[in-house]
Amino acid sequence: MEPLSVAKPKEDGMICRLVTGKIGLVDTFWGAYMLGGMLFNITIAAVNDTDVLFILNMLYAVYILIVCIAVWKAASLFQGKIYWAILAKIVAALSIVHGLILLIALPIAMMGH
Repeated sequence: MEPLSVAKPKEDGMICRLVTGKIGLVDTFWGAYMLGGMLFNITIAAVNDTDVLFILNMLYAVYILIVCIAVWKAASLFQGKIYWAILAKIVAALSIVHGLILLIALPIAMMGH
């Protein structure tokens, strides 16, 4: 009788590793949250069209919510000094509130426009 072959699980993709916090707190916070957020904000600041601004801000809100979940999970897995994890979670929580406000308030504001 031949032994069953055990397939190796595939390595998670970059986005899956990011969202599950497996990339690490430093890379998630400074790379995805800070750098990604700055790139979004620079792009948003350069646009003058209202419809494009609405779309970019909605995309930014979704992006920041996903990245904040990643930051929270990475902070939960963080093995370094606890205050870095706590500070990252505070920033993530505040940014989640901000992202939710954008997702709710912008469509309401655009309806009245």
